[in-house]
Amino acid sequence: MKRLPQEIIDEIIDAVASERDVRTLRACALTCISWVPRTRRHLFSTITLTEPSTVSAFVSRLHSPPPRIRLRPNLLPPVGHLVRHLRLGVPIAPNSQQDGGRYAFSFYTIEDINPSLMPNLTTLSIAEIPEPHFYAPAVQWLCQGFKSVKTLRLSKGILAPETLTRILGGFPRLSSLQLTYPEAYRDRVGVRLIGEGIPRVRLRHGVQRLVLGVPDLPIVEWLVQQGGLARTQLTSLSLLFQPQDDLHAVQAMLHHCSRTLTELSIGYADPPYVLPIEGSLKGRKEFVQSAQDLFKYSPLKANTSLRTLRIEGCEAIEHTRPTRHELHSWIPALLQQIRSGRLETVTLAFRCLRQIDSSRLSWIDWAAVDTLLATGPLKSVRRVEIEVEKSEIQRGQLLQQVAALLPLVTRRGSLRVRVLKECPSSQWEREPISELQYMTLMDCVDPPIHQGTGSAVYAEEYEYYQNLRMEMDCT
Repeated sequence: MKRLPQEIIDEIIDAVASERDVRTLRACALTCISWVPRTRRHLFSTITLTEPSTVSAFVSRLHSPPPRIRLRPNLLPPVGHLVRHLRLGVPIAPNSQQDGGRYAFSFYTIEDINPSLMPNLTTLSIAEIPEPHFYAPAVQWLCQGFKSVKTLRLSKGILAPETLTRILGGFPRLSSLQLTYPEAYRDRVGVRLIGEGIPRVRLRHGVQRLVLGVPDLPIVEWLVQQGGLARTQLTSLSLLFQPQDDLHAVQAMLHHCSRTLTELSIGYADPPYVLPIEGSLKGRKEFVQSAQDLFKYSPLKANTSLRTLRIEGCEAIEHTRPTRHELHSWIPALLQQIRSGRLETVTLAFRCLRQIDSSRLSWIDWAAVDTLLATGPLKSVRRVEIEVEKSEIQRGQLLQQVAALLPLVTRRGSLRVRVLKECPSSQWEREPISELQYMTLMDCVDPPIHQGTGSAVYAEEYEYYQNLRMEMDCT
């Protein structure tokens, strides 16, 4: 190990840390003295506190001196100096069967944490924020003790406007704000406002990144109509929506602040909802048209500074009708509005791909996407990424398939395919039926639809859901 330059050792450890392999990182710390500082930096960079026992153990470690290494007594800094991200609780997916108590943070213990011992703390994540009437000192301590935080992530909370006002006023150095579940748990319930009035605070001018998820309408009204957010303030915005949602909140945010964005992430939430309405296709057609109009009449055409575009939720929504493009027709409509000559990366993100989806991924109009990405203002895009979070389809097979669907982009050499996790059919982790958010007609009308009283479209939806339920019961 002594023959390796320290720079190479650091690169190796950084690569292990990028894979989030804690077990290997701990092994690295025991390999050699020269490996300890860099490994320790990664091991303690993010701290997650849940039950009171985890808080007491961390507080004890904060007040303890670092281990002393013989002949190099000052090699290791205190643990608190290594903490850059503090997580208070772990967000649990809606309808999850997991024991939420094990992952919740008890705010009765927050006063035991001394933020002054963590001088490099820049990110604070809170799984669920309490109302002051639940435990008033908790919110007071939160607003007074973490003034060094630049990134605040609130995953869930039903807050009065005055509570949100107090919280946002307690972070004077804030540059990034998230008001929704993190990436793994996107859903329509994040941070919501309840009660009369609006937050009497304006986001500080330093806040340039905003992650809203599926936006709460009162929050959007505060940001857009009540002066909570300046028009030219944001450089990064993330929004999600659901099929057949009312898109007014998304539309309002785009109209308000899309002209100055350099990063935009937008698309379907996870898991997507498909909800047939009123016994006809009227609701579906109205949503498709409104989704296309959302981008057609947005100010994105006037944006000349956009560098990164991420399109979320590109996976199939309706396996019973995989060749229909309507529910994803907004993707070409969005690309058609982009005029920025600085755009460098376009990412089409799929959360999952099953083997059943492998027949040409036909729910997206790839011909239109290929033409738009290879001609006109988007022809200068350097990277077109297809990112799959979890896939039954092998990366090589998927690469060939996508290359055939995007021949112009492939010929230009800008296509990239990333599969974060390959998962064969035999190892696919199936969710219990109670966790499924796929809504069908059986959720909103009487079930006799399968006996021929409804349209063939709804019968297909009902049959799909029933088959899925039997499949889950058999496992």
